[in-house]
Amino acid sequence: MSAGQTKLQSLSAASGDKPGAVRAYLSAHYGRVLFVLVFILPTLLALIYFGLIASDRYISEARFIVRSANKPAAQGAAAYLQDFGIMRANDDAFAIADYIQSRDLMRAIEKTIDLRAVYTRPGADVISRFGRFSADGKTDEALFRYFIRQVTVEKDPESGITTVKVSAYRPEDAKALLDRIVEMSEQRVNQLNVRARRDALADSERALNEATRRLAQSTVDLTRYRETAGTVDPRESAVATVERGSSLRQELAQLVVNLQTMVARAPGNPAIPALRQRVAALSAQVAAQQGQLTGERDSLSGKLGGYEQQLVEQAMAEKSYEAAQKQFDDARSEADRQQVFIEFIARPNLSDDPLEPRRLRYILTTALLAFWAFLIFYLLLSGSREHLNMS
Repeated sequence: MSAGQTKLQSLSAASGDKPGAVRAYLSAHYGRVLFVLVFILPTLLALIYFGLIASDRYISEARFIVRSANKPAAQGAAAYLQDFGIMRANDDAFAIADYIQSRDLMRAIEKTIDLRAVYTRPGADVISRFGRFSADGKTDEALFRYFIRQVTVEKDPESGITTVKVSAYRPEDAKALLDRIVEMSEQRVNQLNVRARRDALADSERALNEATRRLAQSTVDLTRYRETAGTVDPRESAVATVERGSSLRQELAQLVVNLQTMVARAPGNPAIPALRQRVAALSAQVAAQQGQLTGERDSLSGKLGGYEQQLVEQAMAEKSYEAAQKQFDDARSEADRQQVFIEFIARPNLSDDPLEPRRLRYILTTALLAFWAFLIFYLLLSGSREHLNMS
């Protein structure tokens, strides 16, 4: 067989075993292939995207503290700060932070701002814009997942400062969105205040209403009793009756003495019959006065007992009303101290410089991570090959 025929057969054999030739090449040059796939390709893609494709994004930022005028009992420096400053309301701050990243807020924003239009502006790159690849790009759930990635909320537990950042393709859009978020957050704080105030005053308000009703009823009962008894104050009527009775008894005693004296000295005096009639009349008046005081029916003593009972009930109703009013005033003062509000450290700003994407940082980060991945895979493959060769 000639040399030409031998070379032709070897080429034919090589061309007929292409998969084996590829495996042989990859096995012999796995380091180069791995370097291209794991390091060069990701770095090149990052360079192309962040350097040429990625659209500028503007960020509007606001910082605030959720505070309350609460002044609970405290000691030391905490008491000093609470007496001369305003205490942070951490629970409400976390509630507001959760609300900012909620569907309720997104729906409230959509009433005035078209979020889909904001995040599909002309010039927005195809990768970062809303509805880029997803089939459900028109659904509210997809919009919510996209939107919460554009809103960053950071809560510093030490200072109590909440930082909110909103990203958009235009600075006006970012500021408008953050202004709306701030407005809705203040409305939510007001709603929390109304709810907390209503809960705090509910029990004391019910007690005050009951005490007011009881006091009004006792006044009505007292007035009705006076009308039934026919006297405004049975006590004063009893005193007047006693005084009149005492005066009549004194006058009767004097007339009796005069009558006895006249009968003893001048039995035939023509004035004696008239004097006896007067004594009889005064005796009847004294008996009538005594009947008004202690008689069985409609006596002042009976009226006085019922009147005293009505006065006691009214006094108890007044005391209950005063206590309920004080409790309500205390609860209202405490509710006022518990009111929370947002104090801004920095209002939403209009950015004049795109802060995202940080092109150089992202490219270098991608390159560094890709290089680390290359080293890890290379060492793993090298170790596996040595282990197989040794076996």
